[in-house]
Amino acid sequence: MSEPSLRVAVATDRTVLRWQAHCIEALAAVPGVAIERWVRNAAAQGASGGRSGARGTIEVPDALRRLSPVDGGSPEPAAPVPEGAVDVLLDLSGAGLASPVDWATETWHFGYGDTLARDPEQAARVDFIRHPGRSRVALIAEPGGRIVRDGLLSWWRGEELERILLDPSGWPATAALDRTDPVPEPAAPAGPVASSRRGPSRAAKRGVLEAAPGPVVRMATFGRRVQRAAASVVRHDGWNVGAADAPIERMLGPDAAYGITWLPARAGLFAADPFGIERDGVLHVFFEEYDQAAARGTISHVAIAEDGTIGDPEPVLDPGVHASYPFLVEDQGTTFMLPETSAAGELVLYAAADFPLHWRREVTLLPGVPAVDASVVRFEGRWWMFATRIDRGANHNLFVWHAPALTGPWTAHAANPVKTDSGSARPGGTPYIVDGKLFRPSQDDASFYGGAVVVNEVEVLTPRSFSERPVGTIRPKRGSPYPDGLHTLSAVGRRTLIDGNHLGFVKERFAIDVTRKLNAIRGRRA
Repeated sequence: MSEPSLRVAVATDRTVLRWQAHCIEALAAVPGVAIERWVRNAAAQGASGGRSGARGTIEVPDALRRLSPVDGGSPEPAAPVPEGAVDVLLDLSGAGLASPVDWATETWHFGYGDTLARDPEQAARVDFIRHPGRSRVALIAEPGGRIVRDGLLSWWRGEELERILLDPSGWPATAALDRTDPVPEPAAPAGPVASSRRGPSRAAKRGVLEAAPGPVVRMATFGRRVQRAAASVVRHDGWNVGAADAPIERMLGPDAAYGITWLPARAGLFAADPFGIERDGVLHVFFEEYDQAAARGTISHVAIAEDGTIGDPEPVLDPGVHASYPFLVEDQGTTFMLPETSAAGELVLYAAADFPLHWRREVTLLPGVPAVDASVVRFEGRWWMFATRIDRGANHNLFVWHAPALTGPWTAHAANPVKTDSGSARPGGTPYIVDGKLFRPSQDDASFYGGAVVVNEVEVLTPRSFSERPVGTIRPKRGSPYPDGLHTLSAVGRRTLIDGNHLGFVKERFAIDVTRKLNAIRGRRA
């Protein structure tokens, strides 16, 4: 048997939690990695094993069963091993082992919030108070405090701490894969690079909230929740679709000038996620039509004539679950649609049976995968798909698949999720190629859902590696009738389809939202 490329020790609390087990199992599955030591922290169990984490308690993972645990913490482990015995100590314990650890070359641990503290629950509460909806997580290497990987996670549907712990749990495995099977670093881009990161760096000073006692922070968190709940029942989304008179590559930059023709607004309905095809001078626009009273979307079509006349919207696809983001692609003479139907737990490709109104189910591309806003492009001889997943953070974890043909078979990228960033992960329109370079529009959901579109230049794209950098952001135009959001940028020849949001009171949504929140309160009391 060949010698391992990376010798690893793992430190946990006495209770192994679900996110820790997932982290250890993923790391153990990396070729060339050998987990050789298990240290159980004798110090007090940290917040990661508290009220929220305890719900995820599981059996000891197989990678640790064959090892005899050594109690560690402070003082140092009872049976220390010689210096350099392992390459990496992955410290998942809540309080952290006593430092320095002289028997490991380096130590990896997670940090949470603006100050990258060890306590995820306190950091999550502070993040919720300061900037509701997102939280920073990083994998840090010591000594030196090097950031191995970091990301901005967006919160969704009340699973804040669970997502913050679970979603980054594969990062040590990805870092180990990079160590055992390195890929060439991409060339540094020329000139300044825009950053999608928000908030202070790791060097941020410990503020009043971070130093406040737990009960004070919990009270402030409750106040923020009440404030957001009250706002959510009187401020509702009012998305609409527009056509900009500029090609997609000219939408960026401070000098970008273009007019926008908006579809007529309709009470109780909103239109979003537009994609289009031009045929014989007619612009065919497909979009999500969301019924505010039913709280569900279907796919509709509207035709815009050459003289600008806008036809009446017509329904074209209702798969029986919420449907949105009707991504269009043409291949070998056939027009296909790839709508988002994550509620069905699969991604299905539809073909035009009688364009534009009739579509037939062609093939399931990703069975069992609740993909969100899947976008495909053919690039350098291969088909690529970008999407997030509703079960893995719909707004912050970017997944990639590749295939020899549009209809598949589709293979998951080796480094999935390839990035974690609520500011630029979730797809936001059609990828496009300019001068041989691939650009990928994405949603900026870091501050709030659908705030803007970030355009990323994809620098490295292979089945094994991925990197991209943001090159510009498109926000709602000043004076727009839809000033409160923009999350789709879709190329249609000399024009670009976009959407815009106007927040306001929608009576069709008010009763639904109040009822849902009252039911949630009753459920928590039961």
